[in-house]
Amino acid sequence: MELHIRNLAIIEEVGIEFGGGLNVLTGETGAGKSIVVDALGLLGGARAAGDAIRSGAETLTVTGRLRPTGDGWRRTLEEAGLTCEGDEVVVRREVSRSGRNRVYIDDQPVTLRLLAVLAPYILRIHTQREELGLVSSELQREWLDRSAGVAGEALAAKVRDHCREVDVAVSRWERLTGNEKLRLERIDLLRFQISEIENARVNEGEEVELRSDRDFLRNAEQIAEGLGGSLELLYDDDDSAADRMGRSARALEKISAWAPEAEQWRQRLREMMAELGDLAADLRSQLSKAEADPMRLNEAEDRLATLERLFRKYGSTSGEVLAHRARIEDELRELTADEEGRAELEAKLSVSVAAYRGAAMALSAGRRTWGESLAGRVHAELADLAMGKAEFSVRLDRTRRDDSRLEIEGIPVEFSAHGIDRVTFQLRANPGEAAGAISKVASGGELARLYLGLQLAVESSGSRGPGEAVEPVRVFDEVDAGIGGAEAAALGRKLKRLARGGQILAVTHLPQVASYAENHFRVRKLTRAGRTRISVDRLSESKRVEEVARMLAGEKITDLSKSHAEELIAAAR
Repeated sequence: MELHIRNLAIIEEVGIEFGGGLNVLTGETGAGKSIVVDALGLLGGARAAGDAIRSGAETLTVTGRLRPTGDGWRRTLEEAGLTCEGDEVVVRREVSRSGRNRVYIDDQPVTLRLLAVLAPYILRIHTQREELGLVSSELQREWLDRSAGVAGEALAAKVRDHCREVDVAVSRWERLTGNEKLRLERIDLLRFQISEIENARVNEGEEVELRSDRDFLRNAEQIAEGLGGSLELLYDDDDSAADRMGRSARALEKISAWAPEAEQWRQRLREMMAELGDLAADLRSQLSKAEADPMRLNEAEDRLATLERLFRKYGSTSGEVLAHRARIEDELRELTADEEGRAELEAKLSVSVAAYRGAAMALSAGRRTWGESLAGRVHAELADLAMGKAEFSVRLDRTRRDDSRLEIEGIPVEFSAHGIDRVTFQLRANPGEAAGAISKVASGGELARLYLGLQLAVESSGSRGPGEAVEPVRVFDEVDAGIGGAEAAALGRKLKRLARGGQILAVTHLPQVASYAENHFRVRKLTRAGRTRISVDRLSESKRVEEVARMLAGEKITDLSKSHAEELIAAAR
């Protein structure tokens, strides 16, 4: 990841090229580390105001070269009419003092909304000011299912498939048994659509041949000219290729008595002349058809116009239009069915609900097992992060819904494509306290460490398949709040482990965390010509020792603090 910042707060201009693995940002309190994080936030779609612009400037600019991960980012750009040939995107955000925002992706202007949609594929920022996504029950469910890897995805996919079947069956049943006026209106619409398709006499695949004929007829004059010219050069001219080949064959015949190979060459020429004759016959046949025929062209245009009107309504090809007709014919039969037909549809609905129930119960049972396993792994990670006495657990609940078609143990419950469970991550921060939802009981620092522990626990479960993309760039700000000593070293070790194969930026005040950096950057505040500026420097090995020593000892660096810094860095290696 590369980052370039201009005129943001007290930053005049800064360029940073982060490396792979764990990148650490350090500096004295108030040096401007949070401004770098704010700049990354702008690339992630965060709101920006004119008062964030450096005094004396009219526009702030943040530019980032980032490598998106996952499968959806290209599709997101394509749907917005953008193309990206490489594996990286360049995102530029400009904010004027009037508050006007401009966003560019690969120098193509886009909306701020599109940037917000793209952001999860390129950047994730986790600070104490953020909820880290952990307070959302939906995201907690996703984390739990992800911890199960392929097995979890298989069970979840079955539930989604059966839920779609239930939705279709319910929709048809409600149309059949619901409002009579709406049912009759639907019947009229279906009959109109069926009639429209039938009257068009659609044949599967006919549009392909029609488009070919139309293009031929539109360009008949140029085609005839090309075919005629080619035929003359190959066969019909006095000095055509066929005539030249004939003369060549006769010349070889004259030397065949002295050059035995000449007869073989002559034979090959005769074969080529025969092939050329066949080609000329094909060209002549096609030339006879290449005549401008306005009537045939109008017929092809009219037929394609008829088909394309149907394509806009019922599908993009003749095959899709015919498939649509088959579906609505089934629906029409159901809507006009007698009591026996209604009973059959109700039976289908019952079968669909039963199949969904079985898949959802299997997923729910799996989640209970995965939750216990995940809780154990998260607890092991938290033990090294000054949360050894905390107890993490996963709670599953179901929501009663009286009008639901699905009953579990005689109780109607709410259900969806994600199953029947409401997932809640719980935390008992200290012994003797009641466990509660992390959204209510966890502090900002605890949430940050919990998020880190959760990511490590999920990754240790082997949920990432072979070749699966790593996470996007992850930024941890103030994740070290409230810890020190051995716990700080454990935090650095875990961040480095989590960064394997990816890229993490951690803002830290702790030398134990900084010692684990694979790329160490120092933020400094400077005053030049009466103006305050910020510099961000990548530290060499010797400068890195000095920075860690400063973090250990304060402003005055001694030989002893340098020695301790060298020991910390060596131990981290």
